[in-house]
Amino acid sequence: MKKIPRDAEASNVLVGEVDFLDKPFVAFVRLAQATTLGGLTEVPVPTRFLFLLLGPTGKAKSYNQIGRAIATLMVDDLFSDVAYKARDREDLIAGIDEFLDEVIVLPPGEWDPKIRIEPPKKVPTADKRKSVHSLNELGQANGTVGGSGGHAEDEEMPVAHELGEELAHTGR
Repeated sequence: MKKIPRDAEASNVLVGEVDFLDKPFVAFVRLAQATTLGGLTEVPVPTRFLFLLLGPTGKAKSYNQIGRAIATLMVDDLFSDVAYKARDREDLIAGIDEFLDEVIVLPPGEWDPKIRIEPPKKVPTADKRKSVHSLNELGQANGTVGGSGGHAEDEEMPVAHELGEELAHTGR
């Protein structure tokens, strides 16, 4: 706990197989207020985001890989900013696209340590990524650029839930 910043918030990624589903069920939830959810985390850090993936039996490895990918996204400072500010699914998808545009992925398989992969000639800084990719001039995520499904600039976010209703559905 000494090393965790005072205002830290957790993201919980939950995946699993169930025998009563025919197709996967996915939910990405942003709580209006960060809430400590009992023994869900190893340390008592309030949770802000929940990702839940339940699917039919037989695909546990795929579900685990999806969970790892979501956890990787949530660790990225710029994507987590997008997740905090997203107003709809399109904003989240735009944030994922921006992340994928900047990430370097090495395919699995045999890797010979004698062959050194040269680092990229130009690595974008977090500041550059923030200014160029993450927000438009209105301060909205790219998913709402150009007025397609966007919200008015002066529209406010929903009011915070009262205590005791931490998991109430907000419709967002």
